[in-house]
Amino acid sequence: MAHVLLIDDDVDLVATNKLALENGGHTVSAAYSAKEGFEAVERFRPELIVLDVMMESFYAGFELAQRLNREYPKLPMIMLSGVDEYMDDAVRASQDHDDVWMPVHRFMEKPVPGAVLLYEVDHLLHEAL
Repeated sequence: MAHVLLIDDDVDLVATNKLALENGGHTVSAAYSAKEGFEAVERFRPELIVLDVMMESFYAGFELAQRLNREYPKLPMIMLSGVDEYMDDAVRASQDHDDVWMPVHRFMEKPVPGAVLLYEVDHLLHEAL
């Protein structure tokens, strides 16, 4: 299967998602901040990233996704966050069509059941082939 990198400051959520993905046959690494996440991408060269929005700052995940998109444009990313509750409809609608501001392949609201996350990871990996 694939090497997946989880980037999230919620240690419990990372552990839960890691277990679900490992049970699905994937190798999983974890990072707990955007800075640590970028370093982990360079170290592990994952085939897919699952990242949070709010870590060190409100926009840390968006900024990391933008940087990763510039440096690794073919790397699939799934963004998991509860940030949607803080956004108004106009901001949310603009994200759906803005690959520069939010260059991720899937945006999913936390918490995501393990089976759903595994399905999305497998589906994106299949699309990337």
